[in-house]
Amino acid sequence: VVETEDLSMEEIGEVVKRELGGRVVVVGACTGSDAHTVGIDAILNMKGYAGDYGLERYAGFEVHNLGAQVENVEFVRRALEVGAHAVLLSQVVTQRDCHKENAAAFMRELVATGRRADVVAVFGGPRVDHALALALGFDAGFGTGTRPSEVANYVVGELRRKTRGEK
Repeated sequence: VVETEDLSMEEIGEVVKRELGGRVVVVGACTGSDAHTVGIDAILNMKGYAGDYGLERYAGFEVHNLGAQVENVEFVRRALEVGAHAVLLSQVVTQRDCHKENAAAFMRELVATGRRADVVAVFGGPRVDHALALALGFDAGFGTGTRPSEVANYVVGELRRKTRGEK
């Protein structure tokens, strides 16, 4: 289970404005052969999920939803190009553990850029949990039923810690 604060959307917006330079850039995608965007869309898109607004609706958040079947190298390139503070990788297709292989390949691409420490990396999907995400090199993992506010709280919390020089 991922530990997060429980700030409201308005409180998160205030933290972004006051402590994080007024802007948090988030890039998300389903990568590899995965074409199932319901989860990543629920987290990123304005409408959100179960009455919980998506990250596009948060003040100070700049969200780039790259969609489905994005190659890992392209995802990493685009994230760095737009100055992403956080990347959200979603994997629904899990036959033969391809979600694990693809997520690990994504992390290798990110690490190879030398910019891994600059980005909060989040892994999500129905067969993803926090322990698996950590084992694959991500900062956090979220599974089925995750609300956008949980992800927003996690990302902002991590960025605050980085800003303060905390681990």
